[in-house]
Amino acid sequence: MLIDFEGSSTNTTARKNKTSIRGLVALAGFAAVAVLGSTFAANITLNSGAIEFGQGVAVATACDTDGIVATPRSVFANASSAGQFNLASISFTGIADSCTGKLFTVNAYGDTSATPLNIATSGATSYNVATFVLSATMGQSSSYISTGSVNVAASNADTAEIGFRGTQASSGAVFKITVQTSN
Repeated sequence: MLIDFEGSSTNTTARKNKTSIRGLVALAGFAAVAVLGSTFAANITLNSGAIEFGQGVAVATACDTDGIVATPRSVFANASSAGQFNLASISFTGIADSCTGKLFTVNAYGDTSATPLNIATSGATSYNVATFVLSATMGQSSSYISTGSVNVAASNADTAEIGFRGTQASSGAVFKITVQTSN
């Protein structure tokens, strides 16, 4: 009776190679998902949760107890070797009728700073706050802000949008947006 040791070691080596290749492929797949998942868009944190830039989030204000959805929008500013996405506007939807006639105050913040970001620069002046009064005839504008797309006709589903003029904040720098209302 002869025992063939060479044939059995070849099968063991082939199985080990297949197992290590499968392990490497699985590890590479997990790494790719982790890297790609964290680089698709800038995150913005409002209230208690993080969202991807441009998705919107419900924000509770004094005049609207069930919240207002604030959706930041970006625009690409093309420049030679310096192109970037900037905060172009913020849309507000689901606004209660009780907010009509109220002053809205909007600020944008970075990841860790308690100081509001400059959301627009016009000439030599930088602005870190945007204000507007919600009304059927908004149409307000200044050197750094414009309002439009206002609808105060729908019951508790009013909408508004503010746009930023001049040099706008980089959308990658914006992590939090606050909305306050007052008389």
